Amino acid sequence: MPSAATDRDDPRGRPEIDVFLDTLQDVPPHALTACQGWTAHEVVAHLVSGVELLTEQARAHLEGRPAPAVTDWAARELPYQALDDRVLRRRLETGEREMTELFKHLAAPDPTAAVPGLGWGMPVGELILHMRQEFAVHRWDLVGDDGQGDEVLARPELLAHSVRMLQNSLLATGLAGAGGTGADFAARLRCPDQPDLVVEVRRGEGRFALVEPDDGPAVETDPAARLLLLWGRRPSDPRRVRSGLPPGQLQRLQQLLCGF
Repeated sequence: MPSAATDRDDPRGRPEIDVFLDTLQDVPPHALTACQGWTAHEVVAHLVSGVELLTEQARAHLEGRPAPAVTDWAARELPYQALDDRVLRRRLETGEREMTELFKHLAAPDPTAAVPGLGWGMPVGELILHMRQEFAVHRWDLVGDDGQGDEVLARPELLAHSVRMLQNSLLATGLAGAGGTGADFAARLRCPDQPDLVVEVRRGEGRFALVEPDDGPAVETDPAARLLLLWGRRPSDPRRVRSGLPPGQLQRLQQLLCGF
């Protein structure tokens, strides 16, 4: 049987939450993160707020009660930010386990069905993927590039979830700014042995699509870095991302993928 240290160093097949929690042990609460204005403490507060809301909504549905809703996420997170960091971290671990068990129960009849009042109208199976992706991306926000993060971020189901469910949110800021102005636009993000990811704007509307690769100009990268780019992040080693696009097209792509 592998030692605990070996398990911790090898994330292959391990749930994203477990890899996140292992990493969090070595990150002090006041460490700066890649999320502007947030330390590690605020990142954990953000995650606990989401986990506990989804848990409350899932439990309310199962008990036949109206599900609580949120219109102001920043205000919701303030009480969590005020918690002692040790309390917050314990609540993240216990809350995620409870949320996941409730999701499994709700998904058992049909994971493609949306549950009224749960999440953002996503099917339960997509909500499970969404929270997995939250832990993968926010782990990178804590510690940046490393081998564990590369394995987790490269999981193709996470990219596919973003393409299916998050086009509007991930492109909203870019479309509202310089990325949304000008002529129709399309560019590809390419990884070896995987579908190309197309980012396009047509008549002011943006979308993502996974398509068969071709030999045209593209931004070439690795799977983990591609997910980061989609979320408005950039790997710390710029050599991981190489552009074959004309400068103006590359700039427009970067303007579109600027994150939240």
